[in-house]
Amino acid sequence: MPLTFRNRVDIVTEYLERIGALDFDGAGRYLADNAVMMVPFAPSVEDMPPLVGKQAILDQMRGTMLQVFARMDFTVDEWYDVSDSDALIAEYHSVCPLKGSKGQGAEYRNSYVGVFRFEGDKIVLHREYFNPIKLAALAGGRDGG
Repeated sequence: MPLTFRNRVDIVTEYLERIGALDFDGAGRYLADNAVMMVPFAPSVEDMPPLVGKQAILDQMRGTMLQVFARMDFTVDEWYDVSDSDALIAEYHSVCPLKGSKGQGAEYRNSYVGVFRFEGDKIVLHREYFNPIKLAALAGGRDGG
């Protein structure tokens, strides 16, 4: 039986909350083993090819997010139901306090559109669109706000 819109919203909400808490094992509970994550507007596609497999996705998150962010606070602004589909689209934004040498009070902010596809109650695709200029600014050592 396909998931209801409410079920998909609940799963993605918890998935984003676990990522925000930097609890990647917790986030992994919502991913299928064969999940794919794509970030089409990354500053360099060569730097961020599609990640295939739950472990690859979680390893990438651990390897980048733990070094940079104290936490990641996501707020969903709008949910979109895709009729007769296993997909869900979310518009959300983040406020992410930075760790270390970035200074007290420094934070990274961005806005996103996430496309999530499901097989049963697991996410099999997480495609995330965001402003790559803000990520490039963060990578360049400037405040990403």
